[in-house]
Amino acid sequence: MSYQIELLHSLLNDFLQGESALLTTEGDVLAVKGQDPVTYGTLTTAANTASKYLKLEEGDIALLNDPYSGGSVLCDMTFIMAVSEDLLWVTRQSVNKSVRITKSVEEEGLRIPPTPLRQKNQVNEMILAAMQAHPACPPQFVEWIKTQIQTLTVKAKKLHEAIELTGFTITGELIEEYLELSKQAAVQRISERASGEARVDIVLDSGELLRMNMEIHDGKISLDFSGTTAAKTVSLTESATYGACFHALSRFYGFDQFANSGSFSILQITKPTGCWLVGKYPAPTYKGMTCGVAAIKTAMELTLSQIHHKNEKALSSHCPLHFDLQHKEQHALLTLPGGKGARSDQEGEAALLKPFSIEQMERDFPVKIQRVDSRHSAGGKGKHNGGRGIIVKLEVRDEVEAAWLTDLTLHRPRIPKNCSHGDASEMSLERAGEHKLLPVLGQQKFQAGDILTLCSGSGGGFGKE
Repeated sequence: MSYQIELLHSLLNDFLQGESALLTTEGDVLAVKGQDPVTYGTLTTAANTASKYLKLEEGDIALLNDPYSGGSVLCDMTFIMAVSEDLLWVTRQSVNKSVRITKSVEEEGLRIPPTPLRQKNQVNEMILAAMQAHPACPPQFVEWIKTQIQTLTVKAKKLHEAIELTGFTITGELIEEYLELSKQAAVQRISERASGEARVDIVLDSGELLRMNMEIHDGKISLDFSGTTAAKTVSLTESATYGACFHALSRFYGFDQFANSGSFSILQITKPTGCWLVGKYPAPTYKGMTCGVAAIKTAMELTLSQIHHKNEKALSSHCPLHFDLQHKEQHALLTLPGGKGARSDQEGEAALLKPFSIEQMERDFPVKIQRVDSRHSAGGKGKHNGGRGIIVKLEVRDEVEAAWLTDLTLHRPRIPKNCSHGDASEMSLERAGEHKLLPVLGQQKFQAGDILTLCSGSGGGFGKE
């Protein structure tokens, strides 16, 4: 790899933080980075959609959150900035995250199509005022947006300074060479492993079927979703589906540091028109972006395990438990990730809960946190046990309301004989001495004395005990 290519790769990795991407105005994707699987398909779609409808000059910024324009869930705001005449920077930030269970994307919150936010160094105050007037607009939205604009401006300036400091120009020839080398790296990583094909069916509790046929040959991967059914209550956009698939493959084979147009070319996806992986407006997308993505990750894990027997592993619990607690004007979202599946030579990794202040939650809400711990798992046993999930137990002191969403793939798919399933995520209620499991998704009020127990899923076990 030449010095110029190494310099470009280093510059891209240093600049892109969080959920972000850098593209040329011609549509070439130079790099995508992020932890959210849908990032790898949606950010590039957002840039292309904004470029199609808006003429972005250097320094201009556009905003969107519409899933059908390249957004994710509506609480994730996607910013598209022209950082130069030739480069578009796309980045995503969350505001006021919450659980949304609706029948239409319009009911999930304020939906923003590609919208000019700043032009010729002037913020569009009229559009911001219209957004703030929407009943579903998050509080202090305009102030938050203006802070993001300032942050984007500072970071864009640093990118210019970094390019000037290196003393080299990002030419079309350099980009072409970089993308070709990225493609070759991806092909090589795939070719070093076994080729083959496999098919997996995943049934969601809501009734949708996900059917995935994977074929790996000559360093290329094709996914055929023929047989996947239409949406009932779960729907995912086409770009999010692509992102979830690429995310799983790039991490499995180890070329996630080269996520761009070059490595994208190794993946070919066929999806039948009308299936739930190709959602159409106005279908809601929150469940698709969470539980639907988890189903794709499970299918990818199973098919890759079938083809690459030496790397066989038990299933991980891919869908976190989302619990949205509300009281008067206060609201807080708890996200409990699941445990990882065990391998032939090691235990599964236990889930780690993102730190939060118990004291702050008890000040903001009439609840008492009784327990935060690793879950005692009955499932996921084997020679190597699956990683344990998380348990959070709380007592309600006064009336509160909550919305929640757990795993929608509780119909267990077929797994290798030497693997076992972990425990599913679940939520239960103790009231007046009676104990009952709550549905996998719901919204209701709870009264003083109620005890809620939240359990994220555990990973599967590997081998006979």
